Amino acid sequence: MIKKRAYSILGFLFLGLVESLVYGLYGYEILTFFFMALIFIISADLIMLNSSTFKSMKMLKVKRKMGKSEMRKGENIKVDLFFRNESRRTLNFVYFDTLLDIFHLEGDYTSKVKIKPGETVHKTYYISPQAIGKYNVGPIKVIANDGLGLAFIEFYSKKIDVAKVAPSAKDVFTQRSERVSNLRFTTGLHISRKAGQGYDFFGIRQYNDSDDMRHVAWNRYNIYGNDDLFVKEWEEERHIDVIIAMDYSEGSNIGYGSSRLYDFLVSTTMNTANIILKNQDRVGFILFSSDHQVYIEPTSRKDSIEKLQREVSEIRPSGTFAIDEVNKYIKNKVRKNALIMVYASPGYGKFKGSEDKRYLKSDRQEYYYIIDPQGFYDTPDSMVLREYEVSLIKFERKAIDISVKAFRSFGIVARDVYKEKLLATTLSDYISGRNENRGA
Repeated sequence: MIKKRAYSILGFLFLGLVESLVYGLYGYEILTFFFMALIFIISADLIMLNSSTFKSMKMLKVKRKMGKSEMRKGENIKVDLFFRNESRRTLNFVYFDTLLDIFHLEGDYTSKVKIKPGETVHKTYYISPQAIGKYNVGPIKVIANDGLGLAFIEFYSKKIDVAKVAPSAKDVFTQRSERVSNLRFTTGLHISRKAGQGYDFFGIRQYNDSDDMRHVAWNRYNIYGNDDLFVKEWEEERHIDVIIAMDYSEGSNIGYGSSRLYDFLVSTTMNTANIILKNQDRVGFILFSSDHQVYIEPTSRKDSIEKLQREVSEIRPSGTFAIDEVNKYIKNKVRKNALIMVYASPGYGKFKGSEDKRYLKSDRQEYYYIIDPQGFYDTPDSMVLREYEVSLIKFERKAIDISVKAFRSFGIVARDVYKEKLLATTLSDYISGRNENRGA
């Protein structure tokens, strides 16, 4: 590929050649030979690049060796690159490994290389994924310039590896706020480990032969001048099922670098799930879009969380999302009563008016969270772009607010939730639903 300056130089030389032919009539023939020599040198350089160098570069063998293909977010993975020159010429080139911006790179992921015939050059660098999902590592781009720097050739190696990124251990219990901390340390302290009779006092009734003597209210004995016994009754506690459904459509792909919506949703879901398991309740998950329908059945063990980690490391958000479609899927898949919590992206979570009304009136207790877009956009350097971004977010919020009111008219507890409030809001709704034995 010829650079723009090469065209400029050649154009200047040809113009000079034409003028030298004119001046040659007056005895300046040496100018003609001067411009012709320069044109010949540049043309020969370009021909050599596109023939000899190109053929030699095709004989360059590139090999990548990754430390492992299954990794966790934030983990440093060693990558070894090997270049072997199987041509008869010494090769000079620049390379770089093409990766998405979710990878943090350190080391020789890009560098200049001079390699003699038959020689092998080894380069090492480290990649650290900053978001969950399945990503391609590569291909490796190699660029060789001509001697005069007027043109270059490039090609991509066919070596592409796959990185499967699971959530990190830090994703669990990493979100901090005073309210969330209080919820964490008080949730589960006064809840029975077994289903049945709880700790909250309900009332007094007369004793019968099947009652446990430990619950006799002795302060009521002989209160009416007879030997009647009374026992205390307690509110019954039941284990409940909680299903957390996530919008895994293209709408959840908003964000930049390590601030991706889908990555944040998975992290929040895992935080919530661990609290639910602490209370001896069962938790399950749904990853839903037009392209993905993944259902993980509720369990009272960490098996469901481990399955979620495996699933999100195998896919990327894609397709579309709609609340009536996910409700239809839940109705067909979830046979037991359950507390339903749905996380929706601001793009596909809004009310459109074309939804199937039969699946908007949920027969279960359902909480619907539309995530506010603020916090997932990079702050522009330009003041004009910053003002434009603020106006876009205000427009989105207005549309989300209208949607929230529309969903509430169908009996869905819908909320517009900021990024920083999602975990606390989810836990608050879970505790409220649990206290009323919803999902039991």
